[in-house]
Amino acid sequence: MAALTLDEEKVNVSLLEGTVTKRTDSKGDVDRNVDDRDISTETSHRLRKTKRRNWKNVFIIGFAFMISFSAYNGLQALQTSINCDEGLGFASLITVYMSFILSGLFLPNAVIRLLGVKWTIVGCTACFIVYPLANFRPSWYTMIPASVVVGLAASPLWTSEGIYVSASAYILSDASDSENPSAMLGRVFGFTGFLFNLHGIFGNFISATVYRELLTPEERHHEEPGVMYTCGASNCRDTNGNSTSYCYPPPLSATAVILVIFIALYVIAILMMLFFLDKLPKDKEKRIKDTPLLASTVQTMILWRDYRLWMLVPIMMSDGLRVGVFNGDFNESYVSCGIGVEYVGYVGLCTSITQTLASYPSGLLTKYIGRLSQLAFGVALDSVLIIVMLLWDPDDRVELYFLIAAGWGVAQTLIIVQFKSFLGLFYPDNPSAAFANLYLWGAVGTCVSFAMSLMSCVSTKLYIVFCFQLIALALYAVVECMFKKCEKGKPDSL
Repeated sequence: MAALTLDEEKVNVSLLEGTVTKRTDSKGDVDRNVDDRDISTETSHRLRKTKRRNWKNVFIIGFAFMISFSAYNGLQALQTSINCDEGLGFASLITVYMSFILSGLFLPNAVIRLLGVKWTIVGCTACFIVYPLANFRPSWYTMIPASVVVGLAASPLWTSEGIYVSASAYILSDASDSENPSAMLGRVFGFTGFLFNLHGIFGNFISATVYRELLTPEERHHEEPGVMYTCGASNCRDTNGNSTSYCYPPPLSATAVILVIFIALYVIAILMMLFFLDKLPKDKEKRIKDTPLLASTVQTMILWRDYRLWMLVPIMMSDGLRVGVFNGDFNESYVSCGIGVEYVGYVGLCTSITQTLASYPSGLLTKYIGRLSQLAFGVALDSVLIIVMLLWDPDDRVELYFLIAAGWGVAQTLIIVQFKSFLGLFYPDNPSAAFANLYLWGAVGTCVSFAMSLMSCVSTKLYIVFCFQLIALALYAVVECMFKKCEKGKPDSL
């Protein structure tokens, strides 16, 4: 057979990749020694196998995170009610978020380099089991160390999850002829995000149902004769005369059932990832292990030189402040005090459902009414809810608690969805550092919020949060206008 030319060699390469079905020599004759269809079929089969394997991995990690965080968030929502004595629940949550801040600055790269991505996910998820275990014997000597472990494990867990899902998306994009990496990243993160968002529904449903079934009416909402409880905005840590903060945790026998269920969820998640989640390809792991230990810390701090970031820090912190108000004060001083601890789960369930339902429409409406208007509406709605909480003396009208919870879910979704989309556009060259700052300052805001609950009345905290988020909105609006002005000045925007 005649020698092949350079062009014909390229055709042979394409043949091996399954993109052509025939090889010809320099005279145009068909070389029948190659079974074109067999090669094409083998390549197609290999690509389909790659897709199935990686979509399986994406489902496993999304589902495992959903059930494990159903346990964590369900227990977090109960902390200020079941560990209300001496503010232990608030102190525990403060410790978790303070540890998370320190972990986020220094631990993720080091842990991933040591264990690899898959084993970091599995190991850090296992660390979360200490939290429900500590709640069997809640005290300062059990809850605080357990909270430190959870906080330190959280940042490497989320970092490795993001790395794994991103790598899976790129592999799927390479195996697909129709989707580029950007589109595939959107599909994969959208799918895992949808699964994860279900955690609030399942975790709160479990706690609410168990308490509803196992507690008597007196245990659900305990009342002492001759004692006047201070609920709502007037609740303070200091007692005045016969007025006192409401603190009557449900019996441990009922809480223990919830803790056992949550531990079982962690075990299921760990076993799923241990046996069914594949390790990343060696080339992907090598890229992570070649990254400098302090790379993520340095990237996060580099943005601190940008004065515009400091104008955005208040709105990042306000997200954490709101989480502290509704997961802490609202659950303890309103729901538990007003209608009983079993409603904490149902109220949280209502919030999770509204957050899930509001996420997609919020993204669609951006095209028609913009980011700033949606974010401003979210802050306005949250401000109205704070005013209601300041004026309302909690009573037995159950529907009001659910209306506040639903409104908060909508407000929180509008604010965080629109702000995340803005960060991605505002820092296109360094999005990882931008989002690292979002989580960092959000955690700082949550710590401050829980700390205020230990040192001030609920009304004082609500006034502070109300004023702070209005200032945060004004500063964000300034940065948004600066961004739009720069966009209009670009030649390709004319």
